[in-house]
Amino acid sequence: MIIEKYIAIDQEILRSNPLEDVRYEKKEPAKHRYISQSDLKRIMETPMCDPRLELVRRAFIFSSLTGLAYVDIHRLYPHHIGKTTKGRLYIRKRRVKTNVEAFIPLHPVAEQILMLYNTTDDTKPVFPLPVRDKIWYDINQIGITMGLKENLSYHQSRHSFGTLAISAGLSIESIARMMGHANISTTQGYAQVTDRKISDDMDKLIERRKTNMV
Repeated sequence: MIIEKYIAIDQEILRSNPLEDVRYEKKEPAKHRYISQSDLKRIMETPMCDPRLELVRRAFIFSSLTGLAYVDIHRLYPHHIGKTTKGRLYIRKRRVKTNVEAFIPLHPVAEQILMLYNTTDDTKPVFPLPVRDKIWYDINQIGITMGLKENLSYHQSRHSFGTLAISAGLSIESIARMMGHANISTTQGYAQVTDRKISDDMDKLIERRKTNMV
């Protein structure tokens, strides 16, 4: 369409560019979808009877506590796991998407999940995860089984880590390092989500107080 427009001007079919003075709408920054802390707690407290769904549930929790995307967990091997001098486990791994190294000290629950799987044989990944298409279906099934209001997707786990980390008071710089962001402005998007949620929560509180005063 754009090429045809310039051809028309060149051949004097049009005298000028009719869209020259038209303002383009500014593209809004991507909105991060995440689950609430209460929903994450419910997922952590609700084991699945089906072995594959239970594996996917644990992987989702692990991602929510580490910020690793599905592809990074799918390609997580024992050599990516290390231990500090104080005995704390961590993951050091370059993210597939950005090729930026992520350094993630592990939450105790993430450590417990890790110990259930392969941490010694470097010829195999840590988690025996199914292919992407299947895991997307499985995580959606887990959400339906638990009666979550919104459709559950695996990508929400990574966004939930960023949002909860900001809410817990971790610095932008530390979160960026853990999430393997190439640009800190990406991390700042989570702060904007949290600020908006705080504002929305305050609006709801004000409305409740107005109702109670009537």
